[in-house]
Amino acid sequence: MSKIYFLSDVHLGAHSASLERLKQDRLVSFFRKIENEDAELVIGGDLFDFWFEYNHVVPRMHFRVLAQLANLASKITVRYIAGNHDFWLDSFMANEVGLIIHPDEYIMTLDGKKYYISHGDGLLKKDHGYRMLKWVLRHRLNIVLYRLLHPDFGIPFALLCSHLSRNSSGRKKRPYSDSDYREFAFSKIDQGFDYVVLGHTHWAALQRHNQGYYLNPGFFGRNFTYIVVNDGRAQLYMWDGERSNLYEPHLPPGNL
Repeated sequence: MSKIYFLSDVHLGAHSASLERLKQDRLVSFFRKIENEDAELVIGGDLFDFWFEYNHVVPRMHFRVLAQLANLASKITVRYIAGNHDFWLDSFMANEVGLIIHPDEYIMTLDGKKYYISHGDGLLKKDHGYRMLKWVLRHRLNIVLYRLLHPDFGIPFALLCSHLSRNSSGRKKRPYSDSDYREFAFSKIDQGFDYVVLGHTHWAALQRHNQGYYLNPGFFGRNFTYIVVNDGRAQLYMWDGERSNLYEPHLPPGNL
């Protein structure tokens, strides 16, 4: 097998009812498209805008996607790299859905090419505060305490916090740049990786550096972009629900 798909940042549950329905339709149809291929799928994190595994409850809003994802995982290998919105993955995703969970980075070799794969959160030197927060949020005691909240309160509360953070005035005023992530990817390539695959930035990328490539499948939750590496060749596509169209990446203004 030499074909691998990458998608990231769907953020199910983050947007209006109409956009959520569109995201679900596109995602389900994409899963159906690849289910009979000799391929592997890597989900690069933030499939959900919030995911927390209670002992006996899963969010009903995600049932359709989870059912199709379980069907897909019964036919091809599906790996899940935990993102910053859904790193509370536990036994349900592994045992009931059938995913291979990677809590942090994942390194693999395929067709003689070495891959470094991560969601991208907390990778930068300046992210020391976030790394501490991540450790706190993943601490077993805090997970046990959060499970004491009833899901009808815990899930909407977390989604509200995510929405407020995303739409804060401070974040909107800051010019966007993913240059630090590209520099991180280039440093990994210089260390010997052929492909460095990140998500998190919501900015699709397919950029050559020396003998390697920085890949970012982009924001599937709005742009419906994904990457395919087939026989060592990487291509970026946009899925319209029926067919794949080549997608031309471009640099965000902060990188110019």
